Amino acid sequence: MLNTLLRLTFLFLLVIGCAGLFWFSPPNAPATLPALLALIIYGPLLLVGLAAMRLHPRSLTWLCFLLLFYFCGYVVQAFNPPPVRTLAVVEISLTVVLFVLCMVVIRRGSRAD
Repeated sequence: MLNTLLRLTFLFLLVIGCAGLFWFSPPNAPATLPALLALIIYGPLLLVGLAAMRLHPRSLTWLCFLLLFYFCGYVVQAFNPPPVRTLAVVEISLTVVLFVLCMVVIRRGSRAD
């Protein structure tokens, strides 16, 4: 149950983050710009994202360290005006939930399911 919830939260964080880049892109920007930004911003999370699929404790630890950087970025975004603020609050919540789930899975080890 925890493993499935961890994987779903990870995927949901990626989808919401990439969708936010597409939603808030300038109207006259080329279509490839949000895709390139999504690759640059969420590329490291995708690389470490294999940890969310394999559930190896050491990889989950690195995912937690990486989530701290995303958490800081989302907290800075939370000071923007309301449409961006709402998305930032959702991303902060998903980051915290994912961090806690990683810690619980690491703590439980192979007994997670």
